[in-house]
Amino acid sequence: MKKGILLALAALALAVFAVPDAHAWWWGHHDRTDINLHAWGGNLISSDEGGFPTPVDAPAEGKALTSLATGRTGGRSGSPSFFASTSIAGLSENPLDYPPDCRDEGLPGAPLFQTIVLTYRDGSLLSLVADGEVSFYCTDGDIFTFNASGEIAAGDGRFEGATGTFEVTGQTLPPGGTGLITADISIHFN
Repeated sequence: MKKGILLALAALALAVFAVPDAHAWWWGHHDRTDINLHAWGGNLISSDEGGFPTPVDAPAEGKALTSLATGRTGGRSGSPSFFASTSIAGLSENPLDYPPDCRDEGLPGAPLFQTIVLTYRDGSLLSLVADGEVSFYCTDGDIFTFNASGEIAAGDGRFEGATGTFEVTGQTLPPGGTGLITADISIHFN
C-alpha cells in the first residue's frame, strides 16, 4: 500500500514539475503575465491573385500582403508550436498615415491584422486575434518590425473558455527576404 501511494505521488510530481506543458494553465493569475513566450520560425509570403508569388516589396508599392508563419516557442509556460496568418496594409504615400510609433522612428508603416494559434503537446489550443486598429508594422525597406495586440479568441483543452488579452512584438531577421522571424508573446488571462 505504501509503495503504491509513493509511486502515485512520484508520478504526480513528475507530471507537474518535469513536464512544462502540464502546469501552464495554472501559473500566474496574480496581475502578471500568465504566458510569456519567445517565438522563432519561418515566414512564407502567400500568393497574389493569379497564383503568382507576391513580391516582398509589395507594401512599398501600396499593395496589401498576407504572410503565413510557423515555428516553435519556448518560455515559462512550455513550448507550444505556433501558426500565424498576418495581413498587412500597403504603405501610403502620405507619411501622416503611418502609425505614430513608426513616424517617431522615421520609418514608414501601416496597420496589420493577425491570427495566431498556439498548439501545446497535450493537444490544447489557444487562438489569438490582433486588433488592426492598434496593431502595426514598420519597415526600413529590408526588415519588418511589428507590434500586435488583441484578445484571446478561443481555446480548447485546458484553455477551453479562456478569455484575456495578448501582445506580440517581433521582426523579420536580416538580411531581408530570408523568411526568418522572431517574436515575443505575452498573454494575460481574465
